[in-house]
Amino acid sequence: MKIVLDEFDHKILRLLTENSRLSYAEIGRKISLSQSATKERVQNLTDTGVIKSFTADIDYGLLGYSLKVIIHLKFKNDEFKIFIDHLKHFPEIISCKRITGEYCLIAECVLKDSAHLEHIIDRLLKFGIPSTSVQLSEIKANHFFRAQ
Repeated sequence: MKIVLDEFDHKILRLLTENSRLSYAEIGRKISLSQSATKERVQNLTDTGVIKSFTADIDYGLLGYSLKVIIHLKFKNDEFKIFIDHLKHFPEIISCKRITGEYCLIAECVLKDSAHLEHIIDRLLKFGIPSTSVQLSEIKANHFFRAQ
């Protein structure tokens, strides 16, 4: 099912992706809608599933996890399913996506240091073949995309 959004809905989504803690009054002021109309629209976007959750953007570096790593995982046949069942044992993995191509999965990890990276690679080798890339910086944060 495709949900059709109007200009106000698009503006609300853009503002909430930038700061999900904005109040209905603040959003309404920025897009020229009343607080109650804004609340109703946000509730509708949530009820229809367009907004899946409200999250916090965590600075893992301040928590001692200064190394961000992207790990591509290659598996034989459908052995990736075994790994997916064990994901709960990898709290360092903050995002894991199934992809097409040479690799089956791509995982985004937050780690303390290179020793922590070595440890997670050793643990991943039980499941498949990892290929790692260290993230140097983040160029673009997650923002609402609106097709033209």
